[in-house]
Amino acid sequence: MKPDAGSNVDQFALNAGTDASTDLPLELEDFFQLLADEQTRYILYLLTERGGTVPISELEDRFDDEQAAIRLHHEKLPRLADYRLVDFDHEAGAVTPTRRCDELRTVLESVREFDGDADDFVAQIQR
Repeated sequence: MKPDAGSNVDQFALNAGTDASTDLPLELEDFFQLLADEQTRYILYLLTERGGTVPISELEDRFDDEQAAIRLHHEKLPRLADYRLVDFDHEAGAVTPTRRCDELRTVLESVREFDGDADDFVAQIQR
């Protein structure tokens, strides 16, 4: 959960070399909550594997359910942007992993090993 601006929360910052004064802290609990959500987890897998800007339309194609597409635009990508894991340009229709996301690559690769359908998801997007 996000700490309030004035709270004195012990911050386990996974901000990996970024300027903490401009980034929301990514506490361990927050990171696990992100990983617990399948759609969010798969987005992170794809972005760290590709390592560049991905058109949002490619993500929408994978999440063909209309409700999933709405959550992608209005919940998942904005939340990842709040934690400075992605740069989400709604107008350009693109999402790009940030340095913070890239620095979590090793952790995401380890988690992906346990995630049975993840390889199929990433392979479909890359076609």
